[in-house]
Parts: sequence; C-alpha cells; structure tokens
Amino acid sequence: MKKITLLFLAIGLITMAATTTKSVASVTKNKISNINFMDSKYKACIDACNACAASCKKCESMCVKSNDPKMARCIQLCRESVATCTASSKLMSLNSDSVKEMCAVCANVCDTCASECEKMTADHCKKCATDCRKTAKLCRTM
Repeated sequence: MKKITLLFLAIGLITMAATTTKSVASVTKNKISNINFMDSKYKACIDACNACAASCKKCESMCVKSNDPKMARCIQLCRESVATCTASSKLMSLNSDSVKEMCAVCANVCDTCASECEKMTADHCKKCATDCRKTAKLCRTM
C-alpha cells in the first residue's frame, strides 16, 4: 500500500512540475515581449540620450584638455548631462515609473548644457549643443 501511495505521489509531483514549467515559460515569454514593446516605446529617446551622453563625454574631454579656465562651466554641465542622460536611458529601458520625472530633469540639464556649449566656437561644443537640444526635445515628450 505504501508503494502505491508513493507512486501516486511521485506521479502527482511530476505532473505539477511539468505544468509549472510551462506556466513559468509562458510568463517569461510575456515579460520579454513587454520589454521589447517598452523598448520600442522609448527607443528614439533612449537613442538620443545615449548619443547625447557620448557627445557630452567627448566635449568634456576636449574641454579639459584645452586647460582653459573659461571652459569650467562647460565641463561641469557636460558631466551633469552625461549623468542625467545615462540615468534617463536606464530608467526607460527598465520601464520605470520614474521615467517622466527623470526625463524632465534631463531635458532641463541638457538645455542648460546646450546654452553654454552654443557660446563656444569649438566643433565638439557645437555638436554637444545640437545633441543636447535634440535630447531635451525628446525627453519632454515622455
């Protein structure tokens, strides 16, 4: 009698494990689909934030190399733009509830950085300003 009970118990456990695995696989597939959907929802803004961060990093690096004290504000704002663009991009990729607030901060920081970089004559500053303006515009749509 014990052997039959154990046999039925084993069959029941195997059945439960088999159906649970299918259920988990289904949930995982749905989550991946949702992630891909969210990425497409934010794709343009994520791409702009990433391009802006790269442009600001280059601008900051070039301005630091110039050893010009007049570039201190540009350097600081580029660093802030990199930080906010990176944070915004990451939160969008996570479909965070904080996307709207972070993107609003990012837009303001990018506009400030663009205003400063537009005062400069260097090509890397002009590129940074252009990328910052584009990012600010897209972030405001989030």
